[in-house]
Amino acid sequence: MAPIKIDLSAPIYGSDGTGIVPNEPDERVEAADDFLVHVKNAFHRQLRKAGPQGDAMRARFGTGEYEFVGQMPVGYTHARKDPDGRRDIRIYGHPSGRSYNSAAKFMLHVVFLLDLKVNRCECNLCGH
Repeated sequence: MAPIKIDLSAPIYGSDGTGIVPNEPDERVEAADDFLVHVKNAFHRQLRKAGPQGDAMRARFGTGEYEFVGQMPVGYTHARKDPDGRRDIRIYGHPSGRSYNSAAKFMLHVVFLLDLKVNRCECNLCGH
């Protein structure tokens, strides 16, 4: 079966992104394509997770394959910094003004957006 394709920038998801991106030295904004693959992988890891978190994900989304296509949610930006040879990522745009530092952490907020903000957000930046 073909994967279910989701464009997180589609208006139906009602993104809460602010569009604010700090101008950090040695940091560059990157295209969403590669990063969305990491979000997809984190999403699928959560779907396969044992226990209550995985059960809740499967109840919401089933067990099918998903692919995130297009762009980041409106107002969110993926940036990368390469200090000392490391490849640090940041995802900017959260209403709190803080940033995510991994696809796995951002993915929890993506689930909140996919739920059309009906359920409580479980990401660390929303404070839950």
